[in-house]
Amino acid sequence: MILACYAVVIKAQAEALLKDLIALKVGVSSGAEARQFYEKHKRLLFEVSKVCNDNDCSRIFKVQNRWLSASRLKPVAEFEASVSIKNGVVDSIGAYLFRSMPIFPTFYGSAGMVHEYARYPQDLSDRGHYGFPTPVGKPYLRVRLDSQATPEQRREAFAFSFRCLVKPGWGCDLPCDYLPLAWRDWQGQLRDRGFNQAFIEYYPKSARCKP
Repeated sequence: MILACYAVVIKAQAEALLKDLIALKVGVSSGAEARQFYEKHKRLLFEVSKVCNDNDCSRIFKVQNRWLSASRLKPVAEFEASVSIKNGVVDSIGAYLFRSMPIFPTFYGSAGMVHEYARYPQDLSDRGHYGFPTPVGKPYLRVRLDSQATPEQRREAFAFSFRCLVKPGWGCDLPCDYLPLAWRDWQGQLRDRGFNQAFIEYYPKSARCKP
């Protein structure tokens, strides 16, 4: 009963953290607004840059399932949110939901990862306003977007499912378990490029993935 209540609490914490994170508008929200976000969620603060003020700062917040994983009811899982401020404005935000899966040799878990920029760094400038820099076959999905992505694309990019943060047992081995709408969009992009058959071959269990 205690662990069930704990699961409800950490899921609610993650949902509230995400809701307030995406209320920040990259390239628009001020450093003072980001500070208000920090004040509301400071008990979840995990890391902060050495220089941190309303003009220049980066912060990382985490919700972790410590009690559930310690009880061995489920693998280690966590939700992370990040906010970066440059020149007094929110320059980027990120959200990351992870669950341990040590069976994968090149990545220690399955995950959904989203990063939104006011303006793409130079090395990402050729990816379009809403893209998926993820090799097909990986147990995670990376999503990248900038401030020119449409509101619908932004909504779908950050549509996390928090079931895997608190779900007992194993499973949660596909990116769609974390980002069901972004997964659908990624599959659509690959289909348009003629890679749908490869997608199905690499993810034979993907038929269960529904947004």
